[in-house]
Amino acid sequence: MHAPILETNCLQAIYCAVWGAFGRRASLLFAMILFLPSPVVAAAGSFQPLTVTLKPKVLQGPLPAWETNNVSVQPESDYVQIPVPSLASQDEIGCFALTVVFKDNGDGGPVVEWQPIEGDMVLLSAGLGDTGVAVGLDARTILLPQSLMLDGGSVKVSFSGRFSRLISVTLRPARELGVAALGPDYTPALLGENEPVLTQEEVSGADVTPRTGDTTEGSVIHAELSTLPKQLDLPGSDGVMEFVVPLASTPQGSLLQSEVGGLDPESWIEVTLNGESCGALGSAPFSFNSPSIVFSGAGRLLIAGWRPTSLLLPARLWKQGDNSLVLSLRRATGDVGDAVYLRKARIDFLFSPSTSSQETLSTGAMYGNPPLSLFHATAPLAIPTITNSTP
Repeated sequence: MHAPILETNCLQAIYCAVWGAFGRRASLLFAMILFLPSPVVAAAGSFQPLTVTLKPKVLQGPLPAWETNNVSVQPESDYVQIPVPSLASQDEIGCFALTVVFKDNGDGGPVVEWQPIEGDMVLLSAGLGDTGVAVGLDARTILLPQSLMLDGGSVKVSFSGRFSRLISVTLRPARELGVAALGPDYTPALLGENEPVLTQEEVSGADVTPRTGDTTEGSVIHAELSTLPKQLDLPGSDGVMEFVVPLASTPQGSLLQSEVGGLDPESWIEVTLNGESCGALGSAPFSFNSPSIVFSGAGRLLIAGWRPTSLLLPARLWKQGDNSLVLSLRRATGDVGDAVYLRKARIDFLFSPSTSSQETLSTGAMYGNPPLSLFHATAPLAIPTITNSTP
């Protein structure tokens, strides 16, 4: 059986584009690239975010034009409640995105609920954090369902017994755009300039189900290294992690991808393939307007949450048989030494369709239908269960 040919499907996806300080430029960009009708440009004040800073002290800026009621901060009851205006009364705002920044000790994270003007409270997220993985400084964004907000109400973020670990809560107005999504599975739902594109699953408020295993897509093999979170700087490892990647034939191209959490913005992760340095994992651009940008007590800039990274690996460095891929953490001066994690780590291999059909893998199978386990790296070490959940 031959590998399936990659199909390009145009799926209509409705998603929200966060409008920040550069919203006008973002709208023009989409008009050119996505061939969308140019949207009506609204006054910048109509899309100003509402941020409530809780650490190092409670601080709230001026209310944006769309907010008509006061925010309620109740440390003794462990919650923050932000009024949300009726969408029916808004001309340009189509929905809202809520971003919560908190210290994640692996015990579930903050709870998010919606209180309508009339009716019972609705649970939006039972926990925004990573259960069992103490990633430290974390950030999670969810979309508030438009169907619930038509008549207005309030969103409540609570962290029972752990309110001191809430850092900030930000509510951002967003617009609705219609775009085409390539591929049968990709479902973009939220996009902001210089911010990672979030999928419907990621903004749902539910736990994200990891997709494990290797897959093939035309001439490309997506080879899993470690989908589940894995700590790079385990005690005794000196910040070094090795993956052994067996190959029966050499690729024409390869790309390492991973999400990284806890990495100081000035530090980096060096990648070595078969003893030769390939450079550092490159992070995606970020926006200084993002709620994920925070500062330590010493004034050091930090980025909360998971950040997508990638690095092109020279095809000439691969060889038949076992290959050694080494990731080494390089901490910059001033790095406080927070734990650094990887997740969704994989290598995309490009093979030549013209020659691969004549070659066989180490199992004897034809290239077009290799066993998915062939490209697995060594099994990741187990991450210790988090037992201390006190603030």
